[in-house]
Amino acid sequence: MAIAPWADFITRWNDGKVTPEELTDWQTSALRTVLGHVYDKSPFYGRRLAGVNLDIKELTGLADIPFTTKDDLREAMHDMLSGTVADAAFYFETTGTTGRPTPCPRAPIDFDLNVLPLAHALDAIVRKHFTGTEERPVLAVVAPNDVHAACLSLSFAAKQLGIAKLDLFPITPTLGFARFFEVLVELKVNMILCSPGLLMALAEMSSTYGVEVPEDLSVKVLLTTGEMCSDGMRDLLAQTWHAESYNFMYGSQEAGCPAVTRADGTVMAVEPTYLLEVLDLETEASLGLQGYGELCLTTLVPGLKPLIRYRTGDLVEIAPDASGRRAVQVLGRVKDMTRIGGAKRSAAEIDNAILADPELIYGYEIDVFSDDGEDRLEVRAKAKEGADHDEIKKLVSGRLTAAFGVPAEVKIHPLLDLKSATGGWVSWKTARIKDRRVPEVADDIEARSAADLARAVERAI
Repeated sequence: MAIAPWADFITRWNDGKVTPEELTDWQTSALRTVLGHVYDKSPFYGRRLAGVNLDIKELTGLADIPFTTKDDLREAMHDMLSGTVADAAFYFETTGTTGRPTPCPRAPIDFDLNVLPLAHALDAIVRKHFTGTEERPVLAVVAPNDVHAACLSLSFAAKQLGIAKLDLFPITPTLGFARFFEVLVELKVNMILCSPGLLMALAEMSSTYGVEVPEDLSVKVLLTTGEMCSDGMRDLLAQTWHAESYNFMYGSQEAGCPAVTRADGTVMAVEPTYLLEVLDLETEASLGLQGYGELCLTTLVPGLKPLIRYRTGDLVEIAPDASGRRAVQVLGRVKDMTRIGGAKRSAAEIDNAILADPELIYGYEIDVFSDDGEDRLEVRAKAKEGADHDEIKKLVSGRLTAAFGVPAEVKIHPLLDLKSATGGWVSWKTARIKDRRVPEVADDIEARSAADLARAVERAI
């Protein structure tokens, strides 16, 4: 499959030169092609799609195609591929923090078409912040790079744009936190890509290494990825680092990057290469390509591991903006929703209620209790230096009670569990919430993975 026609169409779409009718025709044709591709080449989809009408004439026909689940990926493993690992340009795999690691090889067409929207997004942000200045961008990617796509993808995107880029993951024996902070200062790094939780942990621990955030650094742009970044967390990052914070890219090892930020901060679906379908949380029925519910992805690129109606487990709200493009809000995971005061609350709702005063706190952990059937909340908040503790308690407890209709007690803690900083790579809820109303799972892989990550950070510190 030639890459050039895809790249040309993506670039035209990015530049606003594709009409809605052209996009729909492109997506419908690409959907038919990718369905035939996986049926012919993937052992898993050859079985799963047997007897299914794949000659789809309209995008609404997508709802008649069977789902693909995370369990399918773990059970099928290499049978999910439309080819072999030898066909790949690069091999990646999932981290195994939520279950069995699964192969995620990328053929040249997969990798190149995944990098292109990242390059477009990065270019827009660089132009916004560096045009008309003598300063040139230096991008540090603070993420693991062992069989992980983020570092390599950003390397290629940065290279296309002529941006200096370095991998700078402190939780490794070859770097460590002391040298991490030295490099930030020495190179005058002015852009960082990192998970939100780790960015806050870095700000909090920096003084231990003789560096004050933000005073001693040159960082002006934060690009977040790897876990949910609520509006409250985005504002907390911006206030703490004195930098503009972007929810840069949404994606996964399995699915690639189906949504990227614009320079105005809106996260947009990459519609030429993905269909972002929304499923009703109760009925699992398709709501089409917009609405509130679980995100279900279909890869349109006929590469090495296309996924058809892949249930991500992520909670989203998708709506068209003024230009007709679809804006994506990622609100956490569906399974991370917590029933408080008789209603299910998303991770983003809880985050935004607690983090509404970014000048006061670094982060939090929360316990949910039930007394005679009535819910109550206990919050442990990490106060910023000089913040009024009584003011924090009053503001946070008041907002939680107003938002969720339950009493809330706030305590100021000098140090939070490191899982609240690193555990978000595994699960936002595992990292921050303990539901005391239900018994703990004896062998919870997500809890174990979050604890393992926290121990790795402790060793690196």
